[in-house]
Amino acid sequence: METSSTNGSGRVEASGKAAVDDTVARAGLDRILASPTFAGTKRLQQFLAFIVDETLAGRGDALKEFTIATEVYGRDASFDPRTDTLVRVEAGRLRRRLESYYLKEGRGDAIRFSIPKGRYVPAVQFDEPEPDANAEAAAPAVSDRGPSIAVLPFENYGPNSDDQFFADGLTEETIANLARFKDLFVFSRSTMATLYADGVNIRELHKDLGVTFVLEGSVRRSASKVRVTLQLIDAASDGHIYADQFERDCTPEGVFEIQDEIARLVAGRVADRHGPLGRYVARAARGSQSIRWDSYLWVTRFYEYYATHRPDLHLEVRDGLVKALVDDADYSDGWAALAAVLLDEYRFHLNERPGIQALDQALEAALRSVACDPDNAMAYQFLACIRFHRHEHAEFDTAAQRALALNSGHAGLLADIGHCYACSGRWNEGLALIEHALEISPIHPGWYHMAPACRKLLDDEPMAAVAELKTVPMPGFYWYHALLACFFAWADKGSEAATEVSALTEVFPVFGERASEEFGIWSDDDELVSKVMDGWQKAGILTV
Repeated sequence: METSSTNGSGRVEASGKAAVDDTVARAGLDRILASPTFAGTKRLQQFLAFIVDETLAGRGDALKEFTIATEVYGRDASFDPRTDTLVRVEAGRLRRRLESYYLKEGRGDAIRFSIPKGRYVPAVQFDEPEPDANAEAAAPAVSDRGPSIAVLPFENYGPNSDDQFFADGLTEETIANLARFKDLFVFSRSTMATLYADGVNIRELHKDLGVTFVLEGSVRRSASKVRVTLQLIDAASDGHIYADQFERDCTPEGVFEIQDEIARLVAGRVADRHGPLGRYVARAARGSQSIRWDSYLWVTRFYEYYATHRPDLHLEVRDGLVKALVDDADYSDGWAALAAVLLDEYRFHLNERPGIQALDQALEAALRSVACDPDNAMAYQFLACIRFHRHEHAEFDTAAQRALALNSGHAGLLADIGHCYACSGRWNEGLALIEHALEISPIHPGWYHMAPACRKLLDDEPMAAVAELKTVPMPGFYWYHALLACFFAWADKGSEAATEVSALTEVFPVFGERASEEFGIWSDDDELVSKVMDGWQKAGILTV
């Protein structure tokens, strides 16, 4: 594969090769625009077509934010890229769409387009029909972010199939630990779990996502011991860099020791090739970690819940944590997980208990988590979310900044806090965090797109808002249908809006009576509240 540029004649040049005719490049562009991945993304299609056409025409040097904003998005001469992040946000969305396309229907394409960060001139890569088997490994599609690692789901090799949730929990903990390194880009568990299930191989991870290293692991748990086997792999060559095996007592302390050793192993081996990542800062207060095995296992179950938001798991995890923490009162992660499920009881009405103030209980749990471990990013993540839903803006900002300082590389944390900032009216800050979360997690939950979709509604682009929200459909989730009904109503798509209202009524029959209260849980940005409420009025959701 060759990284290419264009010359003024409208031909794509591959370094050391003959120029690729622009008709070949345009054929590749046409395949992308006609693909299912780009279906319903009219503006992104226009964005990609514009920058490719301009580059092929020899005008790549003129591709600036102002030009794209005015030519593609219809902004007038007052557009100021210093205060308006429209083009940067849309460029991020386009990068992710291209990555998704090349992971799926475009996997065999000879021509590959990418958009380097900080630039809008597309890079073009060309796969030779008969590559030299002795040639150096192809450059990854993403190479400007430093070393990156993909942690594949740890395999459960124990006799009990129910222990898979333990292996998943250890995978999540490992990702969270590695994400604390400022110089290491760590892909999210949801992305890797999906690709792993689809059978993607290590070389494809390098080629399509720019992965530098892959960490594979297996777990075997018995009544008295936990054994973890690891392999650190160079993704470009598929060569093994290091392998090791850890065996510890089957206690929470033993598992924490393994987690710390994994982080030190990866940091040390990556540092050999990319310079120091900085000293690994283990938690100083070991009392913040669990002293009981059952409470640790409930936290691993929490990770499964938070990836799916299944109501049955919510009930199971909430009640299990409440009981476990009675005898494990210094376990910071346990209190943070409990704070999260109590928050979801309040904001999503999951397993609501009559007469219980779940938001107040969530705040108490989050504060306990912080008190147990002042360096726990997860504790501050959920404390920030709880403060946001209590409309305590100064306290939210303090907790959010602390969470980001502790772990700015965890997709879930970035997306959670980004949505809070966006829905409080601080759109630039919020969308930037969400953008980073989406980069870390190309495969992600649908709710990551809710705030970006609402921003498009405020920009008077309701069908762009529909396309954004439908990037990862969430049928059966009441907010998905409520927002789509609003967007379609503003687009004067009465039939489509009615379909969404019907779906909303089926899953949340009294939403119309509580619409103002429900949206008030999520936003006190007057402009957004007014726009959404007017959309619901148009859609016929609101009851008089």
